[in-house]
Amino acid sequence: MCSFRRLITVAVAGACILGFFSGCAKAPDEELATTKAAIKAAQDAEADKYMPNSFQNLQKSLVSAEVEIKMQNSAFVLSRNYAKAKQLLQNTKDLATQITAEAPGAKADMKAQVEEGLASAQEAAKETRVDIRKARRSKSKQVLAQMAADLDAAESALAQATADFAAGNILDAREKFTDAQKLLKNIFDQLSTDGTDGLM
Repeated sequence: MCSFRRLITVAVAGACILGFFSGCAKAPDEELATTKAAIKAAQDAEADKYMPNSFQNLQKSLVSAEVEIKMQNSAFVLSRNYAKAKQLLQNTKDLATQITAEAPGAKADMKAQVEEGLASAQEAAKETRVDIRKARRSKSKQVLAQMAADLDAAESALAQATADFAAGNILDAREKFTDAQKLLKNIFDQLSTDGTDGLM
């Protein structure tokens, strides 16, 4: 009986020693919380809007770390090892810090691009209306009517984009500006087509 108790004691002591040297591993809850806070800071800096690809990579990296943590949590206590999860969290946190710093610049770049694009598109719309008038002899009434309708829609989209831009809604302005660009391109394609056909 005494030897059995001694055997149990030795086994327990051995398990504790083994657990100690194998990292008996405490889940990296603090590191996870810190990483999530860093991601929140990136989102607050609007990285999700102006650096969407980088922000998506950030989220994927967090998911990978959480999957690794979950896998280790479900492993036998003496075999748990959170080293990989900690490294993933560190990488994610570093990336979050990086894009938080870069997000304001990305927003400024997009703002400048949209502002320049709006000015160019508005000028192009004016020139296009003149070109449509000049095309009356070479285009059918149906084609002319379609081009005029597309131009009206393009000018409306540009007006909405300008209003959004003035209100600070850069992404909405870019979306409407892109719509206007497509319409103007369609008109240009029509004007570039010889004869009276080519209606899209």
